[in-house]
Amino acid sequence: MRVVIVRAALETVSPRGPKTAQVLSSHGHSVILLGWDRECKYPRVSREEHYEARRLRFRAPFGPRVLAFLPIWWLFEFLWLIKERWDIVQAMDFDTIMPAVIAGKIKRKKVIYDIADIYYEMIKPPQWFTKFCIFMDKIFLRLADGVSLASEGYEKELRGIPNKNMAVIYNSPPDFLKGRDVTTGKAGVFTLFYAGALFRSRRANIDKVFEATRDIGDIRIVIAGFGDQIGEIEELAAKSKGKLQFIGRIGYVEVLDRSLAADLLFALYEPSVYVHRLNHPTKLFEAMMCHKPILVSKGSVTADLVEKEKCGLGVDCNSVDEIKEAIIKLKDDPELCNLLGANGRKAYEQRYSWQIMEQRLLSLYHEIGE
Repeated sequence: MRVVIVRAALETVSPRGPKTAQVLSSHGHSVILLGWDRECKYPRVSREEHYEARRLRFRAPFGPRVLAFLPIWWLFEFLWLIKERWDIVQAMDFDTIMPAVIAGKIKRKKVIYDIADIYYEMIKPPQWFTKFCIFMDKIFLRLADGVSLASEGYEKELRGIPNKNMAVIYNSPPDFLKGRDVTTGKAGVFTLFYAGALFRSRRANIDKVFEATRDIGDIRIVIAGFGDQIGEIEELAAKSKGKLQFIGRIGYVEVLDRSLAADLLFALYEPSVYVHRLNHPTKLFEAMMCHKPILVSKGSVTADLVEKEKCGLGVDCNSVDEIKEAIIKLKDDPELCNLLGANGRKAYEQRYSWQIMEQRLLSLYHEIGE
């Protein structure tokens, strides 16, 4: 079976598309990842280990200004899907689903709507556009042959999914820990690590983490990623005298390597942002897999899950004092760090591992392929 996975921002740090491709490829499917190279940094066609990548190379901004360019992307996606041969298309997020559904109906092929993020909340569009997107989302959820959600929070927010073929598939990492030693409570510099999209609209509060650690000794913050906040992060790093290190965009294997080497991961997204209240960030499951504690924002589904699994600490992400107190608490108590990390690792193995997610994904494909 030939599968096309469509993700507009194909080169982002999110591994959901490549991981899905690897699972499907290992079970005998031919996989193509179709995406949009807005920076014109990659070839139109490239061959990876588990899939072939096809790209629209057309410069466009990230954030709300991309709305003006979406029709160009939609036309490219639709014409490509009409022209090429495929059996199932997995459209990731709202900015890919409309052309996929139309092409699927014309060619009488199967379509999976994969909601990894609430797209219209990520780019902060005008209110009228958000309302339009919510209305259209309900239509696409009904028209799709199957639905994949990155968090059960989306199902609650949408008041149910109008599709009988639905699976919650968390953004869990593969088990990178097997055969590796976990070093906890090591002497020396206490390292915090964050890898992800660095956009102002995401409000990751990296500046507050830096402010909280300004007068704490033997501590370092390592930041990786890309986005419109890079200039601000680089400015903070230049003033930090080595306390904050910005390493730019890195590959997913390096993300996991650095997560294993860190003492604490953090995902302090602003919970007043709609999508952060509903979604579990990939960093949560990376921390679980890596046997590391994580610092998250109170008032989110992520904080609820962290509290349930006892694998980290929740703080008010707008309170520098509260962030500082939590970091000092973990830095000064290696046994607590180890306990929280162990709880997360146990939860990963029993409920959130990528192996478990693989089975859910394959079951969904089996259901709609019958």
